Amino acid sequence: MNTGKKRERRKKFFNREKILDKLLSVGEATAEGLLGLTLEMVDIAEAMTLSPQSAQRVLRNRKYRHINIDLKSEVAFWSLLSKLKKENLITKNQGDRIVITKEGEKYLQSKIERPSRYKRYSTENLPEAEIVLVVFDVPEEKRAKRDWLRFQLAEFSFKALQKSVWWGETGLPKEFIKDLKKYEIFPYVHIFSVKKKGTISSIVSE
Repeated sequence: MNTGKKRERRKKFFNREKILDKLLSVGEATAEGLLGLTLEMVDIAEAMTLSPQSAQRVLRNRKYRHINIDLKSEVAFWSLLSKLKKENLITKNQGDRIVITKEGEKYLQSKIERPSRYKRYSTENLPEAEIVLVVFDVPEEKRAKRDWLRFQLAEFSFKALQKSVWWGETGLPKEFIKDLKKYEIFPYVHIFSVKKKGTISSIVSE
């Protein structure tokens, strides 16, 4: 990706909703740490546009990424932090680390309509003779949530048989299932347990 496009991506992610969303997910951070986490969002956004295999490669390599940012973007980041503090959306705790305030959480709740792509889930290993099959048909008007679903499946190391058919050897977290319902796409998602002996059964219901 060329420098110009990277700057555009950074500009896109240097907005209050995404900064607050990331801060809420990690709990607290230094200013420099928050900058690094924000740039991580750029990698995640890039991965969303790639094939599942390429997305997994980008996500694996992101932890080796060094902070490299142009001066204009850095000034924009620090300016935004200053505004968030003045508006009482963020503050510093006793450890001199940045945290989101109650006002910040209320603001975020009122602004963010799409599921967060930065939330981390804990998966569980399945018995050796079992795999999970996920089949979905999410409407086009819910495209952002459909993209989020594909991204999370790639995060779980699932592999795509087709764009809307994925399989994996890890159990889907209960919190992930709750979020499918929360984001109102659960009715469009069908999750099956496939035994190697040939039986298929639905493993999640309303």
